[in-house]
Amino acid sequence: MSAHRPHYDKDAKSMLSTRAPLARNFAKLILDTTRPFLHRPPQELKVIDVGCGYGHTTIELAKQCHYVVGIEPAAELYRFAIQLKVESGLTNIEFRQQSIYELTEVEAYDLVVLDNVFEHLPDQRLALAKISQILKPGGVVYILTPNKLWPIEPHYHLPFLSYLPLPLANYYLRITGRGEDYSDACYLPTYWGLKKLLREREEIQWHFVLPSDVTLATKGHSLHYRLGVNLIRRFPFLWAISKSFLVVGVKKC
Repeated sequence: MSAHRPHYDKDAKSMLSTRAPLARNFAKLILDTTRPFLHRPPQELKVIDVGCGYGHTTIELAKQCHYVVGIEPAAELYRFAIQLKVESGLTNIEFRQQSIYELTEVEAYDLVVLDNVFEHLPDQRLALAKISQILKPGGVVYILTPNKLWPIEPHYHLPFLSYLPLPLANYYLRITGRGEDYSDACYLPTYWGLKKLLREREEIQWHFVLPSDVTLATKGHSLHYRLGVNLIRRFPFLWAISKSFLVVGVKKC
């Protein structure tokens, strides 16, 4: 996770207008999807929201969980999250300007959340090691990340951007006027690459899962989204060409 905001996130008004109203849905989706794997109810959970951005989802999680930590390396987003906390009046929430690589806690959290963050992590192997380190035995990790092979890149909305080597991707951004540097978001995994990384963490049992309620997702009401979910439910091999991957891991006791 970069400490500097990339071009696609420079328009704070646009980002806030699209994500902030959906934060309650995102928090509900996270808790409902992980509920079958958790050993305790939400009100007893200590949660960490990795790459929490503006902090809206973190705030919504704190309304339902015992204690929530949100970490965000970008200074501007971190300052916004702090202000949001003040406005919320919640006392069971903490924001830190910190990256996942800087976490030092050991077996501290019942639930670790990476909601559209994994694709921004240059060292995903180390990130997974950190997740294992901070997760309690029996604890759960929730990872939602886009698929590198989806034709329309999710951050800049350019066809096949994620297919290109970084120098060509940067050139593509510049000639289209969408940005200058793709390095912040260029780590999207493929299905096979993600599975390989996950298998290395043998202490965590991994599951590719479908959303508990598709209508809570950003595009959950669209026909093509609901159709895609139903197809994957019937034919799991279609995960390889899905728009995103939703993975839940449980650390073995």
